[in-house]
Amino acid sequence: MVNGTPELCGEVRPVELQTPPLVASRLPCAEPTGHDAPHRDALGHRWVAGPELVEALAVTCAAESVRQAGRAGLGRAASSR
Repeated sequence: MVNGTPELCGEVRPVELQTPPLVASRLPCAEPTGHDAPHRDALGHRWVAGPELVEALAVTCAAESVRQAGRAGLGRAASSR
């Protein structure tokens, strides 16, 4: 705590989560140090970093693979009729 104000987390969004405008995506987390909630910048935008991000990316990639495989299967089924 500095002058009665809690210290801020200050974590910045990982590069893979930065979106245009980059200036807004690079704002540091405004939550207090040691917070349990997702990171939140001064504009109120939230993000998750760490193991949660890795899990979310893995699920997204798996879902996309299943979606593409399903489309390929539909294409083959329609052409065989």
